Amino acid sequence: MDKPLRLENGSTVAIVGGGPAGSACAITLIREARRTGLALKVTLFESKDFKVHYNQCVGVLSPPLTDILESELGLSLPTGLVKREIYAYRLHSKNNEVLLVGKNTSGPTFTVRRLLFDAFLLEQAQAMGVEVVRSRVSDIEFVRSDRSDEVRIYSDSGYLRAAAVVGAFGLDEAMLSAFERATKNSVGYRRPSKYLRTFITKFHADKVFIEQKLGNIIYAFLMPDSVSRVEFGAITPKGDHLIINIAGREVTSLDMDKFLELPQVRAHLPPFDRDSLHYFEGKFPIAPAKNPYGDRFVLVGDATGWMRPFKGKGVNIALLTGIRAARIMVRRGLAEEDLAQYARDCKELLDDYYFGVGVRLFCRWASKNGLFDRLVELGKIDPVLYDSLFDSVSGQASFKDIIKRNFNRHLFKKLGAVFFANYLRPGQARQY
Repeated sequence: MDKPLRLENGSTVAIVGGGPAGSACAITLIREARRTGLALKVTLFESKDFKVHYNQCVGVLSPPLTDILESELGLSLPTGLVKREIYAYRLHSKNNEVLLVGKNTSGPTFTVRRLLFDAFLLEQAQAMGVEVVRSRVSDIEFVRSDRSDEVRIYSDSGYLRAAAVVGAFGLDEAMLSAFERATKNSVGYRRPSKYLRTFITKFHADKVFIEQKLGNIIYAFLMPDSVSRVEFGAITPKGDHLIINIAGREVTSLDMDKFLELPQVRAHLPPFDRDSLHYFEGKFPIAPAKNPYGDRFVLVGDATGWMRPFKGKGVNIALLTGIRAARIMVRRGLAEEDLAQYARDCKELLDDYYFGVGVRLFCRWASKNGLFDRLVELGKIDPVLYDSLFDSVSGQASFKDIIKRNFNRHLFKKLGAVFFANYLRPGQARQY
């Protein structure tokens, strides 16, 4: 009879990647092991220097992030990391806009410099006893024979044998391929099949300009025509600079050039020389991966693809997946059937996928057909639609909850009137 796959005294868990998912997983493994009296070694591989290298992320921490840090990891967000607290969002369509202010019932939203936030979490993991290896992993191998049943990790600095491996490497192409190759004869992990491409740039600006032009507001843009490949864009204020990002399935740097020239965008930017700007390219998944767990391995964070298609909230998902995977590994075991509970624990992330896809497709269609202008106008006077827009743009509720809670018969009648006015009776006065 095969020996159950369990963590034992002296077992080693290897984590590939030291971002929020990897650090949260490492911290939780140590906390859970101490709770149960298990002598566990956690080795985390991360080659990036978070105080030097750029992170292709805007750096918005939205609710319930501070609750996750405090209740799940025993950490408090250092005030020195916070660049700005966000109080509202201004949503722009092609010819309209609305200021969206929430009820602040879910907690605060902060902007931070992501590299420093990631460095903070990794330092906390290291302080708890996690061994951090500053090296790049080149390959992994699952070995099962009469003499060995283990994971072998190959890195630039050496070789490690472990009881289990956690993939927390984001969308690193080499590691995605390594996990697909290593698991092809078992469960067969497959990376997320769909992505949105992103481009990010930074504008330095003095604090007076930021306070006068943006304040504590994130400016979101859903606009067609000259930037039709841009599904959404945003301007996010921080301490002494602004972050501008765009995203879409087929966006290029040329779309960022066009986006920055839009009058609605330029109105919130300082004077700039486009040739002096630096662009950073990245991507995030909009479809779930296949088989993100199996005997002795589990994927967390972006590699799962468990992002919301139209509002990623990547940091929150990274933390939650890292925490939940670690708990299952310690409390239940390392076998595929044990780790299946991890996916069940993350069911609410997967449940929102199809709702998010629907919202994304609807917004693209409404923007291209001029309907979104009228939805924004209706949102100014209809409190239900207003709250729905705020929750969607801020990410403070799942799309599933937004639709189930707010899209009642009353609102559908109003949306139907907007659709009728837009398509069947063009040119006539509209009253909602």
